[in-house]
Amino acid sequence: MTGQEKYKDGVTFRAILLAIAFTPINVYLVVQWETVWGTQYPTTMGIFFSAIFCLLCLVVLNELFWGLWPQRALTQAELLTIYAVLTVAITVSGHDFSQTIFCTVAVAHWFATPENEWATLFWNYVPEWLSVNEPGVLNGFFNGESDFLDKTHLFGWLEPMIWWSLFLTVTVFTMLCLTVIVRRQWIEKEKLSYPLVHLPLEMTQTAVGQKQVSFFRNRLLWLGFTLTCCLDLLNGFAFLFPHLPSLPMKYDLHTHFTSRPFNAMGNVPVQWNPYVIGLAFPIPLDLLFSCWFLFLVWKAQHLFGAMIGINTPNYPFPDQQILGAYLGIAIVALWLARKPFAQVIQSAVGSNNDDQDEPMRYRTAIFGVLAGGVFLVFFSYRAGMSIGFGLSFFLVYMAIAFGFTRMRAELGPPLQGIHYSGPLQLIVAVVGSRRLSRSTLTAAAPYWTFTKEIRNNPMPFLLENFKLAERSGINTQKLWLAMIFAVFISAFLTFFVFLQLSYHWGGIGAWRGVTGYTVIERWLSKPQETDIPFLLATGVGLAIVLVNTMLRLRFIWWALHPLGYPLAGYYHFERLWFPFFIAWLLKWLCLRHGGIKTYRRLLPFFLGMVLGEFTCGSGWGIVGLIAGERTYTFKNW
Repeated sequence: MTGQEKYKDGVTFRAILLAIAFTPINVYLVVQWETVWGTQYPTTMGIFFSAIFCLLCLVVLNELFWGLWPQRALTQAELLTIYAVLTVAITVSGHDFSQTIFCTVAVAHWFATPENEWATLFWNYVPEWLSVNEPGVLNGFFNGESDFLDKTHLFGWLEPMIWWSLFLTVTVFTMLCLTVIVRRQWIEKEKLSYPLVHLPLEMTQTAVGQKQVSFFRNRLLWLGFTLTCCLDLLNGFAFLFPHLPSLPMKYDLHTHFTSRPFNAMGNVPVQWNPYVIGLAFPIPLDLLFSCWFLFLVWKAQHLFGAMIGINTPNYPFPDQQILGAYLGIAIVALWLARKPFAQVIQSAVGSNNDDQDEPMRYRTAIFGVLAGGVFLVFFSYRAGMSIGFGLSFFLVYMAIAFGFTRMRAELGPPLQGIHYSGPLQLIVAVVGSRRLSRSTLTAAAPYWTFTKEIRNNPMPFLLENFKLAERSGINTQKLWLAMIFAVFISAFLTFFVFLQLSYHWGGIGAWRGVTGYTVIERWLSKPQETDIPFLLATGVGLAIVLVNTMLRLRFIWWALHPLGYPLAGYYHFERLWFPFFIAWLLKWLCLRHGGIKTYRRLLPFFLGMVLGEFTCGSGWGIVGLIAGERTYTFKNW
């Protein structure tokens, strides 16, 4: 075996080594941005700009190798392996996944006061093997100006670090096994679009050494790249030096609707984020239309409620409707693929060999889902939960993750989320907090924090990485092992960086843990019964998705896509609806007057806008770390 042949399966030692080498700096950036400074929040995005920036650096260096040592240059499969492993590591480090759990580990003991009676409510039920309660260890953690590497501090946190890292690893492994089960159906048979894989795929085309297909030799790409870089440089310097001019990126139409009933619509910002327009352009046209149109429908619900005098708090219950919609998406996806899934089960229990090319055998994947589920439920039981509560929690959580993954495979949105209406809230709404034991609710506090606002979920990234593997020939049987290895490394690294920065600054992100225990305190102090409005709103969201799906299957002219409803209702989408509208209008004009060829010619320009903002945004982030102060954030949401 000579030349590039030995590197063709992608998952090589040098690729894994490079991915792991990039992991610490990315984890550090995520914790610094999201928890210390509270800016950028890269892991709330559907595509990580820091991972794209790392990939760009590797591609540029790899171009030099093609000219000097072509036999040693990285292949496209290797570059995408590095990107895949890095994205999994970054998603695990996110503050909506691991960091929020870490925020609760020491809160119950440190913030207990005679007024909140936390000592009586929680202390007897917080598991010692998952928490820290030694004053000598907690003092530096919350007050700062200390060093985590002190022997007392390090050994005080070691046990919970190991257990929570294992918990996160098993959670992601269970999701991975689920993606193996759906991989063939959603990638090879249905051939879903996966819009978010376009950019890394195009960027790595240079790895094949064929100049005529090089993404970076397209003039439209560099036009888009230059425009957005100039924009971010202008606004970035204006952020640091306010006397310099800047270009406004948003305008709120709400300022023109100050009287009833129009003021009930809330904020209606008009933003023109170039990177959102670029990410939205590859999205199918009907999905683009559905997103911005259904955003107006959500605003119409607020307007209608004000016109007829509805004074119910939280009307129209968007968070609960969104929860129901994602559960509906999961149900529809399972129902439409029931026959292929039945074949997977038959293959697992039979002697068929049609799964030899899968990342793992179907029998192994199904066993992995069951074994992972058993571990998570038993972990929760040992922490103090009832078995029924733990089982219900993870069934709902995995169903939401399944719905997220389906949306990402078809729509590829820049963001997803459910605000304060996760599995824990649904269970409490169904049975009421009165029927749940104090031990169960206390053990659920860390779970509340990492599902309070579900924006960062690893499962969609796992499936997208399998899509990258399918397009570039990566050996998926090695890739999943590399990704799981990266999960454990990233979880442990995140814990380490989080603690090091906490001992330096003092209690970073502690408010998240305080909020979690405050919610549990309210449920214990003022027990509630079944929450009928919550359940009705959840049912409405589920019904809208089911009815919309039936209409699309029955009437070819039906334009609204069910995936647009939960995305358009999410409160962060109010800042993205106008870029989606611009992308829809441009794509509609392009396809109508120029056809698919014109669309393909223009696509590099829009991807260039994304790459330009991601590169400049990463650059400002690095400058901020070096200077020790906040810098310009291009996200704007």
